[in-house]
Amino acid sequence: MMISNSAKRIRDVPNAGGNSVISEVLSFEFLNKACQAELLKTEMEVSYFPEGGSITDYVCKIFDKKVGVSVTRAMKYRGQYTEEDAHHLLTKKLKGVIQSSKNSMEKWSKQILHVWVPNKHTANTITKVYNQLSVNIRSNTIVMVTRSSCSSYIYTNG
Repeated sequence: MMISNSAKRIRDVPNAGGNSVISEVLSFEFLNKACQAELLKTEMEVSYFPEGGSITDYVCKIFDKKVGVSVTRAMKYRGQYTEEDAHHLLTKKLKGVIQSSKNSMEKWSKQILHVWVPNKHTANTITKVYNQLSVNIRSNTIVMVTRSSCSSYIYTNG
């Protein structure tokens, strides 16, 4: 797959750890192709005060607006993805988005929580549970769900 130089930058620079580099690279590439997103900073280039809390995966410009983007994957190793799974993931990630927005020195206008899902069932479950969450937890965050069939490497980082 041919990816942009900015997506390569996300792939190649040190990140905060974990095994989500591929999902972050493809998230940016998706926004780049769909919205002409311009990468501004990778996750380790974003400054926070105080430090030590949740962080954003990358910052980009979309339609002349600075936007923070956090990327996650909704998946389950065994069994079917449940509403409880979705509630746990969305609550954790949306609280993290609120904290990183509050502590970031970047002052973006909005954040996107980009959720990769492997199938329609998981997409529907994430959507249903999101619509049941309180307005406070949804806050100023856009939740973008992307179904990625035939791309298990997003979930295995390999």
